[in-house]
Amino acid sequence: MKELEQAEDDFAQQALVEAVENQIADGHPREAGLVIMDLIGQGVDRDDALVKMADVLAAQIAQSMQEDRPFDVNAYARDLLQLAAAATPE
Repeated sequence: MKELEQAEDDFAQQALVEAVENQIADGHPREAGLVIMDLIGQGVDRDDALVKMADVLAAQIAQSMQEDRPFDVNAYARDLLQLAAAATPE
């Protein structure tokens, strides 16, 4: 059963990473492209940056579902920018 749960988690993570990659390619939200460039510029590996961004997307999706409201792209964009700012070395 544990293997099935892990496979489901891996599948969901990959789907979220693909969604972030599509956002970067589409330029919407534009913050996705800015943040990936910023994180890579800070020395974060591209794959690691995509996973971090996918985690932000997952959190926003979960919040939307929990609050039974539409996805808030502005809150997502804000959280992406906060991710980049948090990764900035002092």
